[in-house]
Amino acid sequence: MNEKWPLSLREAIELENPGALSASRNALVDRWIFLPPDKRTALRLAFIEWLSCSEPDFLTGLPDYNYEKSLFPELFAFLTSNAEIDTTVRFVLGWMSKEFPWCCGCGPTIWESVGHRLWSEFEASGDLDISEFSDDSEYGVYFTHIYTSIQKKRLPDTRD
Repeated sequence: MNEKWPLSLREAIELENPGALSASRNALVDRWIFLPPDKRTALRLAFIEWLSCSEPDFLTGLPDYNYEKSLFPELFAFLTSNAEIDTTVRFVLGWMSKEFPWCCGCGPTIWESVGHRLWSEFEASGDLDISEFSDDSEYGVYFTHIYTSIQKKRLPDTRD
């Protein structure tokens, strides 16, 4: 580990460039390994792990997904602990695991049902604080888009 690492979360996010997320992923992995676990790092790293499977590498700049080396199951366990789980965690993990369960590590067996459970809990828990996604990171842009799309579907169509 070089003396500048681990980077702050802001510095790790600033490394994100569309099509080149590997530098950000590496910085987030260092934060996860060398610092006490925190929810914001875990959510972003889980997203990047998942994205490396759900999107092609030419769009993300991430290496091919490796089920055996994926940190997603470890991050998921941390995020769904009683101390960390909240509406944001239910929204993010619920969406990822119900929509692309095979990208959550260790094959899809349990992930789809877990994702549907978390998603149901999110929907029952009320509105999400969208400001949690306002940092212009790939994570923030992606989940702002998902949440906005869901909200549009919930609104009645007033066109005549």
